[in-house]
Amino acid sequence: EIAQLAADFARMASHHADDLLSPAAIRDYFGEVYWRKGDGLDGKQIMRDFALNGTEADIAYRTIAGKFQMIESGMAPVIVARERHAQAALERLGIDGVRPGRVARALQPYLVQVPPRARNALLANGHACFAWEERFGDQFCVLKTESLYRDDTGLLFEDPEYLSLENSIT
Repeated sequence: EIAQLAADFARMASHHADDLLSPAAIRDYFGEVYWRKGDGLDGKQIMRDFALNGTEADIAYRTIAGKFQMIESGMAPVIVARERHAQAALERLGIDGVRPGRVARALQPYLVQVPPRARNALLANGHACFAWEERFGDQFCVLKTESLYRDDTGLLFEDPEYLSLENSIT
């Protein structure tokens, strides 16, 4: 993919060597990319989730968010709610009519990204749970075992089965 984008750039640059950042150069570059990629640019059919008419917009934000990732990282978020601000944001999820997007934005500073298998293991071993799962599904995964998070090293998620066993020994 990068080689193809570089070739698109080279074709555009041959016509705009004097100013590669001019509006005409940028238009020509994206014209090359769009011509080559065609419908492949919307492979996940995201544009179908926008319903626009002259007076209203019906946009399926959650559906779009589920389909779209700027970087396909394969990571899953875990909320580390040790600070009062994060705890208060999670409590707001219980309020009728709350906008989960607003709460999610408030919780962003308290997210740790982990591989999905690690998050699943944290959940399976009781170290994490979904807040308000009946209302929001798997949107808000919260770390329950706060000792697994340290300011100097971050979230310890590599071996939650061992960590679970370690915590049960007295």
